[in-house]
Amino acid sequence: MFRMKKTLFAIIFTSSIINIYAFDSGLTLGFKANMTGSLTRPHINKKDMEYLGADFMEGMLGYVTTGDAELTYIFDSIRFFHYKDASVFGGLGLSFNLGLGEGFSGQISGSTDTPVGLTRVYCRVYMTPVLKTGVLLKAFLLNNRMSINGGLGLSVPMDPHPTYEMYSNLTPEKLKIMKTTGVDFSGETGTLVVSQEQMKKINPVGYTLKLGLDYYQPVTGSMEIVLGSFLSYLIYKPGYVTMPKKIEEAAKAGGEVKGIDVNFARDPIKSFYMNSLDFGLNIGLIFKV
Repeated sequence: MFRMKKTLFAIIFTSSIINIYAFDSGLTLGFKANMTGSLTRPHINKKDMEYLGADFMEGMLGYVTTGDAELTYIFDSIRFFHYKDASVFGGLGLSFNLGLGEGFSGQISGSTDTPVGLTRVYCRVYMTPVLKTGVLLKAFLLNNRMSINGGLGLSVPMDPHPTYEMYSNLTPEKLKIMKTTGVDFSGETGTLVVSQEQMKKINPVGYTLKLGLDYYQPVTGSMEIVLGSFLSYLIYKPGYVTMPKKIEEAAKAGGEVKGIDVNFARDPIKSFYMNSLDFGLNIGLIFKV
């Protein structure tokens, strides 16, 4: 076992110092694992927030993982841009990627006008799978050992039964007081059931703007290790909302007091955007095709 560890270390160390040039032109195929922090950034107007039964709405931070397959064609700077030296600018790459993994939506909503004062309800929703696709333009630098990336993409949640965690800032004593009004904010985990009718109404597509920085370490003449970081912003307007039964019942109860007929399956929430800021690291392998 000790000899195996020494051999593995020697291979990694040798591959990191040998002078193999990075891919400079042609078609490459890459596979990446993305470790992602996702910060939900909800946006909604005052009227629709009142319909939902909330005085305020904030985002939450979560962690998800995704995997990408990426096909890239590199246009080298000497052939296509007539540079004499590719040591600084190596060329441009056009990439098409397809990813599959997890999605996260976390929100804090609440009210200051309750029998127990300020009430915050936390809801974290996890979706699997989420399909992601997009186009990236890459500027290769320093003998193609590094690239700066920018592009646009689409994100499509495909999970009709996402799981959720719900809890509040209320003590057990305050939870009992709230239950006397017909509202139960005690913590729970469960599954959101999205009906076929709702799935037809909800907008399934979000739009993504993505920036990234990648470093390439050649291992052989036809394979590289890629290490990178990225920042992306997702703009997603669902049109209709789904939520845990307890929160929905609380919104309906609050609506009755205000004379509002609350029905989330029937009524669109036109001003609601469930945007998110995603950031993280990726690691993968790139192969010369």
